[in-house]
Amino acid sequence: MKTTRLLLSLMLLWTVIACTNDPSEPLDDTAKRALKENNGLVGKWKIVEYLADPGDGSGTYHEVKSELAHTIEFKENGEFVEKKAVGQSSVPLFNAYKVLDDKRIELIPIDKTSPSHIWYYSDLSASKVTLGYGCIEACSGKYVAVE
Repeated sequence: MKTTRLLLSLMLLWTVIACTNDPSEPLDDTAKRALKENNGLVGKWKIVEYLADPGDGSGTYHEVKSELAHTIEFKENGEFVEKKAVGQSSVPLFNAYKVLDDKRIELIPIDKTSPSHIWYYSDLSASKVTLGYGCIEACSGKYVAVE
């Protein structure tokens, strides 16, 4: 009986240790740049890479230079905030968002006479997300969580 209890206790301990030491997903280079962790899409994100595609699907991601890095924030109350970089237009287009499903976000324009815009998201974790901007050609950005 003592042997059975000891064996069960050791198995339980081994299971707990194995679960806590096994990361759910290994960090890639993009995730390593994150300064914090967000809760799903809710939180502040900074672009770190953008997809440059000539229109034939052969595009690759390139690092964003600091003067072009912008941040976006999805707030819990549905508010969308974009802080553009110095080298970009400072005119905000959207101020709200709705999550449509596990792949799409609807951005709602400030000008209510303008149509909404659909973005696509993938590779979502607490530290990173890839956002597709709904272009005809391939266009997307890789973002990391920031404070």
